Amino acid sequence: MPKHPVLGEALSVISGGGDMLSSDGPQWKVWRSAFNPGFSVAHLMTMMPTIVDNVATFAQILHKHAVNNELFRMEHHATRLTIDIIGKIVLDDDFNSQLVEHPLVTAFESQVRWMKIVPVMQKPLQIFNIFRPFVQWWNQRQMDTGKKKHVIDLALETYLKENNVSGDTTKLDPKFKDAALRNIKVFIFAGHDTSSSTICYCHYQLSQHPKALARLRKECEDIFGTDVSKTGDMIKADPYLLNRMRYADAVVRETLRIFPPGNTVRAGAADFFISDPDTGERYPTDGWLLWSHNLGHMVNPDLWGEDVYSFRPERWLDESNSKGAANRDAFMAFAKGPRNCIGQELAMLETKMMLAMTRQFDFHEAFAEVEKLKNDGSGYPSSLSGVQEQFGEKAYQIQLGTAKPREGMPCRLSLVNK
Repeated sequence: MPKHPVLGEALSVISGGGDMLSSDGPQWKVWRSAFNPGFSVAHLMTMMPTIVDNVATFAQILHKHAVNNELFRMEHHATRLTIDIIGKIVLDDDFNSQLVEHPLVTAFESQVRWMKIVPVMQKPLQIFNIFRPFVQWWNQRQMDTGKKKHVIDLALETYLKENNVSGDTTKLDPKFKDAALRNIKVFIFAGHDTSSSTICYCHYQLSQHPKALARLRKECEDIFGTDVSKTGDMIKADPYLLNRMRYADAVVRETLRIFPPGNTVRAGAADFFISDPDTGERYPTDGWLLWSHNLGHMVNPDLWGEDVYSFRPERWLDESNSKGAANRDAFMAFAKGPRNCIGQELAMLETKMMLAMTRQFDFHEAFAEVEKLKNDGSGYPSSLSGVQEQFGEKAYQIQLGTAKPREGMPCRLSLVNK
């Protein structure tokens, strides 16, 4: 089924429209084919040294917060980490936004706040601001001129080969260059926005489940040794060590199952009906937006068992399990089929690396202290009034571009006491 037009409208604030994420048919196929090589595991392994350096910077920032017992929002730092990584992967550009402000990164963060999928009541003055078109135009200009206008080499090579285009990139059709830029901006948005949320929730879930955290640390020590500071260099020397992190892989997948950062929307059709499994009644979909409810799907006890709301990474390691993790269609965090998430391998690799290189910290959620973060420039309400839990969960998700942790995951860190 085709993507619903509302997705293209929402992403137009970022890409200007016509991007791979919201397009269908031949247009989508051309760009998916062009970008596939750049997101293959083989290519990503060659990029591991760069990713290690960015994660090392992230760990240094967390160390400063830990030794000073500082209250902060994890989501901000996780976002800067992942946007630095995706910027290097896609643009071969060192944003270094974890340490200094970068105009392109600032433009992206501002532009996301204007996306139409952000709830209107959350940002009423901004949504209806008379200067909104001018702010969008300025941010768009910053994103277009802030970097050389080219796609990654592998994407160019694939496009040139499959479309019989001259190898002289200076003579490429301007429409091609424009389309490439649109897709690059979507990659930067989608590639950092979802992964940053997952990083936050991995730390949160492990802090709530000490046995899982202990098992993760034991796995990391078995692979990398007890000196955390050597982990990055070991990964640089042999990136495939990350493949041995089976329990860490299970932790990330279980986190994504309970806190999926994204969904997909499709357009209904005259010949497509939804049937009630209990009554058999059929409902027409023509003219309707169909929302794939990943969260509901991944906490369905018929698929995952009665412990569906329990954080249990072990479910992913039980080869005899006939439900959930062993059912190829039960896990929808990266979608399924040919239109699955092109960046899923990168997301898994960078998150596992982050877990290995930050295992020296204990995470402590600090939602009760959120009012101390008022006026920190984050845009979060920082309030202890109103709804503080959803379904018994303090760290419930809010829609802000993608699904993010409430209040940006306020927390404190401490160094592990050995």
